[in-house]
Amino acid sequence: MTDRAPTDPKARRPAPPPAAASHMAASPAGAPAEGADAFPLRDHLFYYFSQIMAHRNRRLNTELKPFGVDYARWRIMAVLNDQPGCSMQQLADTTSVDRTSLTHTLKLMEAEGLVSRTPRATDRRSVVLGLTEAGSRLFVRILPTVRAQTELALTGIGAGEAEGLMRLLARMAENLRDES
Repeated sequence: MTDRAPTDPKARRPAPPPAAASHMAASPAGAPAEGADAFPLRDHLFYYFSQIMAHRNRRLNTELKPFGVDYARWRIMAVLNDQPGCSMQQLADTTSVDRTSLTHTLKLMEAEGLVSRTPRATDRRSVVLGLTEAGSRLFVRILPTVRAQTELALTGIGAGEAEGLMRLLARMAENLRDES
């Protein structure tokens, strides 16, 4: 019997299996897992990457809403501006977005008149991707907003520090790039 009220969600939780129960006894709720106590998130480099991207994406989505786009569409537009005529594979590699999600977003953007997809002359199974005139105009209108968010993120960081950071991040990205 338990002295908890029946409405307490913990009172309805089934007992853990014996293996989990013994682990739970060694690692009570709120304590780091055994052997993991030397891994505080704030000392982990990639924790900051995820925090930076999450905060930036939230801010950008808010700032991009009046333009009728979100961060996913902006990222595609930025790549197509930089690499006009790229393939789906190049776009997927550059945006780090899976092809299924890209295909869906590109269909929406094509219907909105922002991107064009035309069959590649040398391989009809492949498409050439690009911004339409309307997509290019919207990109130019959005660019100051994105640059302002970048400047906000770099507040208090000198130009030399930012350039050094870019070099280090590029090296890290290269270190982790798939060789396939």
